Amino acid sequence: MKKIQHFALMFAIAITGAVGFTACSSSNDDVLADNPNYNPLTNEVKTNFVFNVSTGNYTRMTPAATQASNAEVFRGIDNTVIYSYKSGSDGKHLAAAALMDKAFDLSTILSTGAIDQDNSRRVIETSLPLNTNTLLFYGKAIQGNAYGYKYSASEEFGHLDEYNLPTEGNLNLNQVTFTAGQRLTSAMQTPYHKIENLLAGVLTVVMNTNLAGANHKDINAADRPDNNDAIAPYGFSVAAANYPEVSWADYANVDGKSPVDPTHVLYPLEKKLADIYTEMTNISEGVGELRSGSATAVRLIIHDLWANINEVRCATPLNAPEAVAKMLAARVSNTLEKFFSCTYLATDGHGIEGVEYLPVATIADNLNGAEWPVASEHTAFADIAGIPGGDIEGFPWEFNIPFGATHLRFVKSKQQFMYVQDYNTSLMGDDVTVISEDPITVEDYCYPAELLYFGNSPIRVSNEEKRINDYPNGVANWDNESNWAGWATSHVTSATHSVAMKNDINYGTALMKTTVHYSTTDLKDNNHAIQKSKHPTIGDTDEPDQTITVDDNSFKLTGIIIGGMPKRVGWDFVAKEGAKYKAYFYDRAIVSDKIPAEGSTTPNYTLVFDNYKNADHQDKIYVALEFLNNSGKDFFGEHNMIRNGTHFYLIGELDPEKAGLAAIEWPTTHPLPPYNADGTSIKTPRVYMQDYMTTADFVIGQNSLKHALLTVPDLRYSSLTVGLSVDLKWSTGLNFNDVILGGN
Repeated sequence: MKKIQHFALMFAIAITGAVGFTACSSSNDDVLADNPNYNPLTNEVKTNFVFNVSTGNYTRMTPAATQASNAEVFRGIDNTVIYSYKSGSDGKHLAAAALMDKAFDLSTILSTGAIDQDNSRRVIETSLPLNTNTLLFYGKAIQGNAYGYKYSASEEFGHLDEYNLPTEGNLNLNQVTFTAGQRLTSAMQTPYHKIENLLAGVLTVVMNTNLAGANHKDINAADRPDNNDAIAPYGFSVAAANYPEVSWADYANVDGKSPVDPTHVLYPLEKKLADIYTEMTNISEGVGELRSGSATAVRLIIHDLWANINEVRCATPLNAPEAVAKMLAARVSNTLEKFFSCTYLATDGHGIEGVEYLPVATIADNLNGAEWPVASEHTAFADIAGIPGGDIEGFPWEFNIPFGATHLRFVKSKQQFMYVQDYNTSLMGDDVTVISEDPITVEDYCYPAELLYFGNSPIRVSNEEKRINDYPNGVANWDNESNWAGWATSHVTSATHSVAMKNDINYGTALMKTTVHYSTTDLKDNNHAIQKSKHPTIGDTDEPDQTITVDDNSFKLTGIIIGGMPKRVGWDFVAKEGAKYKAYFYDRAIVSDKIPAEGSTTPNYTLVFDNYKNADHQDKIYVALEFLNNSGKDFFGEHNMIRNGTHFYLIGELDPEKAGLAAIEWPTTHPLPPYNADGTSIKTPRVYMQDYMTTADFVIGQNSLKHALLTVPDLRYSSLTVGLSVDLKWSTGLNFNDVILGGN
C-alpha cells in the first residue's frame, strides 16, 4: 500500500496562547495566579489551536472529490471533535480505549478551499484542562456538491450511516463508532423483497405449466390451447376422456421415458421440452453455479425459454406424444403472455424478439389467478403494494446495489423458484443450509467510506508566546525535531502558552487505487467446457471456444466490489468486535468506464476501512470487478451465458502474505493503529491499512472470460474461482500489479 501523502493527508495541530504573558512561580501543578489565560475555577488554560495542513496528494472515487493532486481544491474538514486526556505519564499516545477528560465539538474547522500549499495554517481558540498531555483528533472531509456524476453525493464522496463521537456525558472511547452506509436501507427492503417475490412467482408459474393432473389446475375445454385440429389425428380431442394429464416437469423424469408413452424414450419434441425444463431448474450447486435474479437476467432467460418453446409450439408432430408436447408448448406460451409481451419474427410464428414485462399490476393480477404447486405457498408473490413506480426493469440496480447481487434458486421439493437471502457459494440449487454463522445478504452492500481524519498524539508545550510564523510550516518541517527548540514533550500547566500535537494528523480510512488492462486483444470464452459438460461425448476439438477480439468499447468497467470489509470500526479505525468482515463496499461512481485495447483504464479510487484481523494472520481480500458486456457477442462464462448488454463479474485475489513481496515502509513519526499494549504499532501487513493507498492493477487475460460470473459470490471464501491476476509489490506501500482476471 502506498502511503497516502496526498492532499490534506498529514496535518498537525498546534495550540498557542492568544496573548503573551510573563510567567511567575507555580505550585506543584505550575498554577500561576496572575495568568489571565488560566481559570482557577475550571482548572483550564485558554489556548489557540493552530493547524498545519499538508497539501500533498490524496485520492478517492474522483480526483476532485478526493483531492487527487495539488491542483484540486481542498474539500475542508467538518464534524470535528478533539478529546483531551491526562495520561499516566507524558509523551504517550492512547494505546487502548479510555475515558476522556473533555470533548471539543468544533464542527467545521476548515471550510472548502480554506488552505492551499502557501497558506496552510488556521487558529481556533479554546481551553485545555490542566495536566492534559494527550490529544485525539477526529474529522471528515466536507461532502459538498457532487462534481457532475449522475449519481448521488453518497456515490461520489462515500457515506457513513454512523459517525458517533460523544461530546458530552460519558466520553468513553468505546462509544466511538464509524459505520459504513448501508445501500439497501430499511425503508427500501420491503419493496425490494416484493419484487423478488413477484419475479420468483412468475418463473414458478411458468415452469409449472400443465395440461392437468395432481396438484395442477384442471383444464376445461375453454382453457385448452387452440391447436386441437393438430392433435385430432392422434386420437385426442377437447372433450376426450383420455386427454393426457401431464405437467412440464413430467418430461424431465430420471429414466428419460415419454410421460405419454412410458414404454418409449422421449420423442424429439418431448426431449426438447425436457432439456428446456432441466436447463431452467437444475442449478449446479456442486460446482458453485450462481443464477442471477435481476429483472434484466429474468427477462433474457424468458426470451431464450420462449424462443425454444416456440420451436416446439410451431413444429409438426409425428406421433401422439409429440402432439401432446406441442399442446403443452402452446400452453407455456399462453402462460408467458400473462406476464410478458414479445414480437414474433416470422409469419409462421418462429422466432421472437423484444421480450418486455407487462405492467406490474397485470403481472400481479395474473399471479393471483394462477394455481400454485403448493396451494399455501403463493400468497406473497403477487403483493405489489409499495413497489416504487410500479417498475421492475431496473431491479436491483435502482435499489443502489449491483445487478449481480441477487441469486435465484429452485427448490425441487416445492417446485418453486425463490431468491436466496442468506447465501454461500456452494449451496445454491435446492434448500439452502447456511454454513456461515455470519451469512452475506443484500443488506451487506455498503457505500464506500468517507474521507476521515485521525490524530492520536502526545503534546509539546511551551511557556512562551508563539506567533503563527513561529511554527514549522509543512509536514516535513513539523516532523523535524530540530525545529522544536524550546519546547518540551510534557503536559499543560497554568504557565503553558503554546501547545502542539507532536504527531501528525492522518487519514483514518484506507484507499484502493484500481486500474484495469488487457494482456491480449484476443480473449477466449468457456464454450468448449460448457458444451463438454452437457455432451460428454464431444471430442476435444469439437465446439471450440469463441474468440472475442476486443477494442476500446468491448467491455466497460461499471463497478468495484470489495469483500472482507468490516462494516463498523471503532475509535482507532480498526474493526469493532462483531463487525469484522461483514460488508461489501460497492463503488459504482467509476471515473471512466472505458477499458482501452492498449493501455490501462483511468485510475479509480475507493475509500475503505482498514481490514486488520489479528497480529498473526491477515486474510486475503477478494475483489469483484463489475463489467458490462458491450462486445456485440454473447459468450460463455464459468457456468452461464453472458448475454451482450448484461453485466458480469470477474474475481481478483489480493494476498498480503504472498511470497516475494517487498517490506512495507511503516511510518516513523507516529505509530499506526492497531497498537500493542505499550503503544507501539502492530506491524502486520494487510491489504488495506488506514492512511495508506493500495494499488491494484487488474489484468483481463486471454482466459479471464472463462471465469466470468453472472452474480457476485460470497467474497469471503478462498474457494472462489479467481479470474483476475494481481502481482503484488511492496514499495512505500502495497501495489498489486498485473492481476490477471480469470487466469492466465
